Amino acid sequence: MSKFILLFALIATIAACHSNTKSEENAPVVAKDSSSRPEPVTKSVAQSTLPSFVAFKNWEIGDPELANSVLGVYEAWDRENTDSMAKYFADSAIYDFPNGTRIITTRRTIAATFRKWRHEYMGTSNIPFSLISLHNNDNDQDWVIAWTWNKWQYKDGKRDSALYCDNWRIKGGKIIYLNSLENNVSKALAKRLNENIPK
Repeated sequence: MSKFILLFALIATIAACHSNTKSEENAPVVAKDSSSRPEPVTKSVAQSTLPSFVAFKNWEIGDPELANSVLGVYEAWDRENTDSMAKYFADSAIYDFPNGTRIITTRRTIAATFRKWRHEYMGTSNIPFSLISLHNNDNDQDWVIAWTWNKWQYKDGKRDSALYCDNWRIKGGKIIYLNSLENNVSKALAKRLNENIPK
């Protein structure tokens, strides 16, 4: 008798499950409320925890067109087309050079200053093998950092070369500041740069 009751209970359970499946299949499709969907997670940029004396610490990738402007300066210099260089610079620009001198150009003096500087050389080759445009959020400033393998020949025929790190500050699409750092390289590194960087 107990076996019969157990069998009956099992059949009743199967029938009930089958009935529920059918009712679910036949139930009308209700459109989901799109307004109830969770908002996409916005990735927050972590702020630097460097100490306060690090004045430039929160950086992000900047406008790549600014790097193109710096490239235009190098190309115009090597072609001795100094008159066209002025268009990349603001009405007033400051230059801090590796030898410790600071020069300031204005709209009136910039073209003549560039011609004077370039006249010292018979030929130059500035190859920027690294150009990166950066924006500093701490000071709301745009910079282009350029590493260049620089080779030149003086009017007397003497040749020389150096590795430069040029830091260009750009405001409103125009260069307002250059800090240029010269690096004397080992013979091994100079050989590698000459072999891997196009002339």
